[in-house]
Amino acid sequence: MTRSIGLACALVLATGAWVLVYQMLADPVPEPTIELHRQSEGPPPKLELVGEKFHEFGTLPAFTKGSHTWEFKNTGEGPMDIWLAETSCSCTVATLKSPEGEPKKTVTVPPGQSTPIEVSWEAKRWGRFGQSATLGTSDPENPSVTLTVLGMILAPVEVQPSEFINLAEISPEEPHRASVKIVSPDRPDLKLTKVATSRPGVIVAEARPMTPAELEKLKVKSGYNVTVEVKPGMSPGRFTEDILIETDHPHRPSLKVTVTGRSVGPISVIPERLRMPSVASQAGASQDLTLLIRGGRDTRFEVVSKPEKLRVAIAREDRPEAKGKYRLTVTVPPGMSPGLVNDPIVLKTDYPKIGEVRIPVMIYVSSRSEAG
Repeated sequence: MTRSIGLACALVLATGAWVLVYQMLADPVPEPTIELHRQSEGPPPKLELVGEKFHEFGTLPAFTKGSHTWEFKNTGEGPMDIWLAETSCSCTVATLKSPEGEPKKTVTVPPGQSTPIEVSWEAKRWGRFGQSATLGTSDPENPSVTLTVLGMILAPVEVQPSEFINLAEISPEEPHRASVKIVSPDRPDLKLTKVATSRPGVIVAEARPMTPAELEKLKVKSGYNVTVEVKPGMSPGRFTEDILIETDHPHRPSLKVTVTGRSVGPISVIPERLRMPSVASQAGASQDLTLLIRGGRDTRFEVVSKPEKLRVAIAREDRPEAKGKYRLTVTVPPGMSPGLVNDPIVLKTDYPKIGEVRIPVMIYVSSRSEAG
């Protein structure tokens, strides 16, 4: 009985395999969906490209269109077919036309004649631009030709010299200034509708229209000088703040200028930031930082802001040789919910011209199993 069942199963499998093979052989081979271009009989054509394969257009404002026309000449004895094979992106188009000027998928160029090939593009992003179009031909020696356009696309609103201001090291006891220029290559009547900062109490920014001499020097029709001032009182340590600018340009209504640096002054935090990469939620943990006061001056500190549920305590070192030294203890209490803590600790101080001390915090509280 078992042997009969086995033979029956084998027969079914064999029959299924033969049916599959028959179906594969019986199905017709699908026709190609692409247009085929075969070499014609008789004398061959010969392609001569008038000009270079690369076209440098220089600079263009963003969201504008450009075009360049090449000439394909047939110097052979037979007719030459030309067709578009591919383009590097949808923003680049190659146009082929009949002698009457009508768009065609394939054009035929008789011996001794030529046809224009126009490549057009649209600049949708700014920065270095490079796109291409590849055309196929019936010239057996030149079955394809790639035409490339290159250039620089200018931002709708540009920050010069850069969207980053690096102040390096500054003193928190005196002001520091820097400036950038805001221009638009395609909007001579550009308006800045708002200029604000991420720390308005410490960093201020003001914009004023450029003078005719400044505009002439930059070869623009309108623009603004934006002056950035870091006032006394910047928190000790490294900082990264933003200047937020709104414009009336439809393609770039807002932009950001980043201001970075390091404030080195009478109060130092060691280390500059608090990092606790893995704290078990059930156990909790604590870590000490040191506050050093230049000249050993007695200073009062008040915790005005901190991550929720963290405990922060500040105590002065009592040893005579540690004058001007304070210990800041940060405690993660047991039972704190797992997750990432990255809000700063902000201390208010009575030290002259030092309004506050900000200490970046990065604590990852994990479950017991994760902390291992």
